[in-house]
Amino acid sequence: MNITIVTNILPWPLTSGGAQAQFNIINALRKSHKFTLIFTQDGRNTVKAMNELRDIWPEVDIIPFMYWRQLCYPQFFKDKVERALKLKFIPENVRFQVERTLKPYGVYFSNDFVRFLKKHIVSSKADLVEVNFFPCLPTARFMSLPVKKVFVHHELRYIRNERLLKNFKLTDKEKEQQERVKQEEIANLNCYDAVITLTDTDAGILKQTGIDVPLYVSPAAVNAEVLPYSPWNGKIVFVGGFGHIPNQEGMEWFVENVADKLTCNYKSIDIVGLGWPSSFDDNDRRIHRLGFVEKLADAVKGSIMIVPILTGSGMRMKILESAAMSVPFVTTSVGVEGLDFKNNESCLLADNAGLFAASIDRLANDPNLYKQLAEGASKVFGSLYSVEALSLKRENVYKQICQPKE
Repeated sequence: MNITIVTNILPWPLTSGGAQAQFNIINALRKSHKFTLIFTQDGRNTVKAMNELRDIWPEVDIIPFMYWRQLCYPQFFKDKVERALKLKFIPENVRFQVERTLKPYGVYFSNDFVRFLKKHIVSSKADLVEVNFFPCLPTARFMSLPVKKVFVHHELRYIRNERLLKNFKLTDKEKEQQERVKQEEIANLNCYDAVITLTDTDAGILKQTGIDVPLYVSPAAVNAEVLPYSPWNGKIVFVGGFGHIPNQEGMEWFVENVADKLTCNYKSIDIVGLGWPSSFDDNDRRIHRLGFVEKLADAVKGSIMIVPILTGSGMRMKILESAAMSVPFVTTSVGVEGLDFKNNESCLLADNAGLFAASIDRLANDPNLYKQLAEGASKVFGSLYSVEALSLKRENVYKQICQPKE
C-alpha cells in the first residue's frame, strides 16, 4: 500500500508526544508499505532533523514544504508577531488567552500549498492520504483527488477549547466564535473518507457531535524502553513540552496548588521537556527544569510520575511511557481518559489539589503500593499498548478504509 502522510510536525527528534505517535507507527510499518511524508516546515532547525530522519528511514520519501517562503498569507506573519508581543509584554492578558484558544487554525492554506500537495500525492501514487493534527485539518476540503483521505485526530480541539475556557466569562461574540470554531472542525472532519481517533472516548464524542464518516479507533504507539520495577528514588517527575497548552496549564496548577501540600521527603520535582521558562525553577521547593533528555529512562526510572492534565482530549503518551518503564503515576480523570488504567490498581487518580498531593505522599511513603502500581501499569502496557499490537491495529484500519465498497 502507498501511504502519503501530511503533517505539520516532523516526527524527529522525538521531543513531543505528537512526533512519537507518528514516528512509531511509520517506523513499524515502513518495511511492508511505501510511505511518503509531506510536512510543513517552519525553518526552526528542521533541516538537520529532516536529514537525520532520512538516514533512519532511507525507504521513506520525506518532502518539506517551506511555508515561510511560499505558503502563508501576510496574516500568518501578523499573527506570529502579535502572539509573540502579547505573550512577552502582557502574559496575563485574559482576553488574549481566550482569543488564542479560539483561533481556528495555525496553518493558512494557499493555492501554492494545495498545488504542492496534489502534485506529490499524484506522483506518489497514493492509495491513502493520512492527515495529522489540527492545523492541517482543512486539507481534505481542498483535495479533489480520487484517493482515500483519513484524518488522525490526536486531540479534539473543540473539547480542549471547552475545557480551557470553562472558567472564563466569555462575551457573546466569543461564545459565537467558540461555536463557529467547533462547527468548522466538524465540517472539515466530514470532508474525509474516515476519521481515526486515538481513544474510544474521543470516537464516542464525535459520534454524538455529528460526524457522518466512518470512525476508527487506533491508539498511538509508544516505543518506550520496557524496564522492570525499581524502588522510589525520591524524585517526582513531569514529562512534556511547554508548547502544549494542557501541559502549561497542568504544571502551573501543580506548582501553585499542589507542591506546597506535599509532606513526603522528596529530593526534587523535575520538569522534563522543551520550552519551560526559568520562572518554573524554584530552589526552595526543589523544582528544576531538565529540558530535553536524550534517554528518558535516566530521568524517569524510579520516580513518581505526575500527569496533572486538566484539559484537552486524545491520548497521553507520557502515561504510556511511564507504564512501560514500570514507573507509577498520579494523574487526573482527564489525564487517563480513554486509557485502560484503573485507580488503585495501575495508577492513582486525583481531581483536586489536596487529593493529588495526598496520592503522591501515599506512593512515597508506601513501598508496597509503589511496587504494586508500577507492576500493574507495566502489565496494562504490555497487554494493550505495545508497538507491535498497535501498529498491527493501525495497518488493519488502513486496509478497511481502502477496501472497495460493495
